[in-house]
Amino acid sequence: MKVHLALAAVGLTAVLLTTAQPAGETSPAAAPTTRPSPVSPVPVPSSSVAPPPRVYASSSDLPDGPEFSLAGAGTFHVVPVNGPVVGTGPLRTYAVEVEDGITVDEQAFAAFVDATLADPRGWTARGARSVQRVSGAASVRVRLTSQQTARNVCGFEIPVDVSCRDGNFVFLSAARWVRGAVAFLPDLNSYRTYVVNHEVGHAFGQGHQPCGVAGGPAPVMMQQTFSVANDEIVRITGGVPQGAVIPRDGKVCTPNGWPYP
Repeated sequence: MKVHLALAAVGLTAVLLTTAQPAGETSPAAAPTTRPSPVSPVPVPSSSVAPPPRVYASSSDLPDGPEFSLAGAGTFHVVPVNGPVVGTGPLRTYAVEVEDGITVDEQAFAAFVDATLADPRGWTARGARSVQRVSGAASVRVRLTSQQTARNVCGFEIPVDVSCRDGNFVFLSAARWVRGAVAFLPDLNSYRTYVVNHEVGHAFGQGHQPCGVAGGPAPVMMQQTFSVANDEIVRITGGVPQGAVIPRDGKVCTPNGWPYP
């Protein structure tokens, strides 16, 4: 009798052990037959999202962009080469120089000046003149300068970065060479073409011009570093003499870097 009772007790214990589970656990047999709906991830703001493009208050503002040489030694050295004569008119020689103490690819700068002045859309068109790059004495000396040197030479009457011509010296500001001008954005090469032709044009005896035909290409001697709109140029220059009468006539041109586009 005691044996039977003991066996019954053992059996009852086995049944209890196979049916009882700790709180919070689920046996495989009791697992749900359907999966819960996936939870959509919450978007995480990304630090790589680009900021909105800058809205320029004036077309004369210096565009955003890479760093450039702020100051140099104020002295210059020639990037030497003697090139071929280009064109058929009276010869004008030019030398290419870089300010001491600034960082720039001198050969690339000189090659750009050469290509611009030799282009058939440039100042040699229609037999007006021929040009030749030289290493020694020249009728025009094209100089790449630091921002501070350009400002010192070109003056502070108009408080923006400009390039200029002083006698037979052409001073191209590194600030504009690296960043360009708002009117030309985002085409930096077209701006560089313009600034070379514009300032060398002064050395060739050309004066400033306004936009003549609304919607047409700006004359290369228009002050496109400031704007391609006559009214805005008048506002920016603020009465400072520009060697030409710029009318307030509402005309706006399109950017252009060539004397004969």
